[in-house]
Amino acid sequence: MPGNKFVTCLYGILEPTSGLFRFANAGHNLPVKISIDGIQEIKATGMPLGLMPGMTYVENETLLQPEEGLLFYTDGIVEAHNENNEMFGMPRLIQCLAEVTRCSDVIDSLLGSLAQFTGPDWEQEDDVTFVLLTNSSSE
Repeated sequence: MPGNKFVTCLYGILEPTSGLFRFANAGHNLPVKISIDGIQEIKATGMPLGLMPGMTYVENETLLQPEEGLLFYTDGIVEAHNENNEMFGMPRLIQCLAEVTRCSDVIDSLLGSLAQFTGPDWEQEDDVTFVLLTNSSSE
């Protein structure tokens, strides 16, 4: 990779039988855990890949119980702007997730909230990507 380029990355492994999720973060958005205890960002820090030679990364873990999920997303959703130039932002993302009662409804709810926020004339500035990981014994 050229010296003036970098990329963010989040790498994780889920052990399906136990629900244990181990991960390391290289400057990417923090995953959000959707659990019966509420919504929380799962802390993991690290510099983007290619930014600092020899960088090491700390491995963290969380337990994903049945009916719980982890949302992974790109910054295109939180940095999306509406017609008043307001950003969708993390508080709105967290609020949207808190209003969802089942993990299987998360994606549709996020897409609906984003469309309502940005309006019909929205010009997308960045990719809007999200993935929901659930424990294999959930839903």
